[in-house]
Amino acid sequence: MLQFRSRSAPLLRWQALLSLPVAGFVIGLAGPFATYVDMGFWQRILHFVLCVSVIGTTILVVSYLVARHFFQGYWPLWAALLVDLALVVPGAAFVYASLSYLAPNVIAHINPVHLLWQNLLIGLMFRALSMLASWRRIGEGRLAGNEPTVPVPETKFNERLPLALRSARVLALSSEDHYLRVHTAMGEALIHMTLAAATQLLSDGFQIHRSHWVARHGVKSVRKGKVELVTGLCLPISRHRSKEFQDWFEGR
Repeated sequence: MLQFRSRSAPLLRWQALLSLPVAGFVIGLAGPFATYVDMGFWQRILHFVLCVSVIGTTILVVSYLVARHFFQGYWPLWAALLVDLALVVPGAAFVYASLSYLAPNVIAHINPVHLLWQNLLIGLMFRALSMLASWRRIGEGRLAGNEPTVPVPETKFNERLPLALRSARVLALSSEDHYLRVHTAMGEALIHMTLAAATQLLSDGFQIHRSHWVARHGVKSVRKGKVELVTGLCLPISRHRSKEFQDWFEGR
């Protein structure tokens, strides 16, 4: 069952970025905020595709960077809302610029205050979808974290995690530049550590890729060259490690 949580772990995935133009197209078809009256069909579609793509990408990138650098990738709800508020004015300015270029005839009828709350409303809708996806990953991850305590060999590693995650079992690790993303049964975090150093502190796992390591209890299924975690996240398996991983996972 999906539950409300005060923290989430924003990710920057290409699937999310590619979904933005599609979302813009759908919103354009609906023609919200009376745009179906003041703008032509293709003007409206192009306007929303452009605005949703640019503003949505900005929200995703800024959210990821803020969560990564200030909250170890696992940020509180208030921080997410502050980011949304901070981006309202730049977002409204971009919408105004888009209208000025694509539909200059409607600019005289635009109320700047309306642009602000409209931009905030759409931003909060996207934020809600993002947080629901994160809560689902965290909620499903708890299925692998039913043990009340962290195994002793992992305690030293878990001490590097945010306080809220230190009792969680580690499901997988992903190297991201100079950081290490830790996928746990209760959420995700980013820490300053190499993948090689981290795997020395964890037990019963396998490095499936030069950038990814998975714990046996975190694996839900293996298919088409990918490992699916209990959270639904899929990580790639290197071709030259595929056979060795299969033997390890099947207990050979």
